[in-house]
Amino acid sequence: MFVSEFSIWLNAAHERYLAAKKLIENSKNDPPGDPYKSNYEAREILAPMLAELEKYWIGIGSLQTKLLSALLKYELGVISIATDETSAGCGILTSALNEIREIAEQPECCHLAINTLNQLGLLWSKRGSEEKSLKYLLEAKTIYENYKANNSVRPLDFEEIFTMENASSQNWNSFEKTFTHTLFYMAQVYEHLKDGAKTAEYCKETLRRQLEFKDYDRIEWTANCTTLSLYFVQEKLFPEARHLLCCSQYLLSDCRPEPTMDRRIADQQRDQIRNSKAFVATCWAKYCNAVLAEPQNPEKDCKNIPQIDRFINVWPLVIQESEIPCQIKNYDEARAVFLWGIKCIDAAKSYFRLNEYATNYSQLVEEHSKLFKNLAAHDPDLNRQCKMHKRRMDQLTALVRSLNPQFYMSLCRQLQFELGEICHEMIHLKTRIANETIEGISISKAAKISSLATQGISHFENFINTFKDKEGKLPDTFSEDNVRPILIAHFYIGRYCSKLLETDPNNKEHNLSKLKEYFTFVVKYVEANPDHASTIENELPLAKEMLEYMTERANQVVMSATS
Repeated sequence: MFVSEFSIWLNAAHERYLAAKKLIENSKNDPPGDPYKSNYEAREILAPMLAELEKYWIGIGSLQTKLLSALLKYELGVISIATDETSAGCGILTSALNEIREIAEQPECCHLAINTLNQLGLLWSKRGSEEKSLKYLLEAKTIYENYKANNSVRPLDFEEIFTMENASSQNWNSFEKTFTHTLFYMAQVYEHLKDGAKTAEYCKETLRRQLEFKDYDRIEWTANCTTLSLYFVQEKLFPEARHLLCCSQYLLSDCRPEPTMDRRIADQQRDQIRNSKAFVATCWAKYCNAVLAEPQNPEKDCKNIPQIDRFINVWPLVIQESEIPCQIKNYDEARAVFLWGIKCIDAAKSYFRLNEYATNYSQLVEEHSKLFKNLAAHDPDLNRQCKMHKRRMDQLTALVRSLNPQFYMSLCRQLQFELGEICHEMIHLKTRIANETIEGISISKAAKISSLATQGISHFENFINTFKDKEGKLPDTFSEDNVRPILIAHFYIGRYCSKLLETDPNNKEHNLSKLKEYFTFVVKYVEANPDHASTIENELPLAKEMLEYMTERANQVVMSATS
């Protein structure tokens, strides 16, 4: 009779549980003015169920009643967290875990145990306790791995606890999806712990499992995959980065809204797809620049690189990977990478337009400039190198003129500094080219070098001015991030002053005075801030030496002007 009464209660409890779950699922549609309405209603169903279980049926001492208690506590704990009652939720989830920890690897309990550990791991991560979070998630991982190694029967889903029957032993998707969440949370925790390698490892495994179990949204998956590629680019693991970018591009190639979708929503999704494609193209440009930035290695062969874990292994994707070098052995390969980077930048610019996405557009122009810079390093022809740097100068000059420094101060500052550096590189190249000719540096060539020096001075002065206060004064001490660029800018201006072509002694004296002013600034700043000396340790001795030399030369110019 007792068992029969429990069966009646159990059947009714199952129906009540399903009603509560439906409310929880619909909670995302609650009105902004009452965001917890459905969750509160679900709690009003589940809490009495737990009270009834504990009052009348827990004494049975069966595995099912223990699991039901843990399940109801789990659901109530999740609701508490969703309604910003975090401490209460933590306590309820911990109680649920304690009830089933010893039987966590049994088929009836495994799925519930991993879900509970996932929720606790996520909760403690949000609280900023990453080590405690990781402890729960690693426990979930151990349970999963042990279960998979020792069992061929699928664990029970939550609803099946009410019947204790495995409705479909073949469909493991729900269980596998839960463990995919475990890996995803672990990736987030390792990111907070600044462990890039572990973050990448678990991100990659998450992405692989999402594909395997067909549990992904294309736009979200490709965004995560493309972002992960940047880690491998940073670590110079170019074959892995290339494969991830090819996978993202492949999945987006035939991505489009469903024909039956509402027109407004379909338009929004089309825009998201275009945005995603532009993001992938931008990351391709970063990949190309990273590959080009590496020195040539004629002896190394891409075919000898160890095999990588592949997400997608279809023929078009394999062909694309084979056509994009992952290392440079000669100038032709460097040019192939350069051209692919240019193609990707053009594709990204079709979406990231200057008037709508100024930051993204500017980033693309900078990547374009880097492509020329990095290709020039592989080109033995000095004249072609010079032309490439001229293209960079034209691109960045046009960009900085189109940006309002009031809104894009940091970007304009960066562009001015880079333009100053380009002038320095072009002066160096033109000097080398001239010295390799019979006539050497002629007056016309010297005039071009002088013109570049004037431009370089202007760009570096514009850069320095962005750090001045309203009274036109620089701070006595610069931040760690800015100290080297500012001192280098002063150093370069001093060097540029020596490149200026002047026949008038008074102008020569002015240039020498300016040279002395900027070099003196560098030396005196380091004297006042000795902790920053290491940031300019290579240039500082040159500045001191030039000051000594130019002081003598300035005296000679003054004597020549007065004689």
